[in-house]
Amino acid sequence: MTEMAKSQQSWHGEVGLIDAKMLRKYLQDATLPIYYVAGPPQMVKALHAMIQATGVDEASIRTEEFDGY
Repeated sequence: MTEMAKSQQSWHGEVGLIDAKMLRKYLQDATLPIYYVAGPPQMVKALHAMIQATGVDEASIRTEEFDGY
């Protein structure tokens, strides 16, 4: 969850952007899962680059970009 200040509902889960530190917190080996990233193009590109930078093979990253919402 990001931008909690704008939310009118409570949230008790993780807060902040997904980054390499968060992946390490929850995954013993970040190279094992298959990653699915969907959303606005800039977000998808940023997450794809971050995931790949952690050593994840390109074949394990699936993306889909959605414009205009």
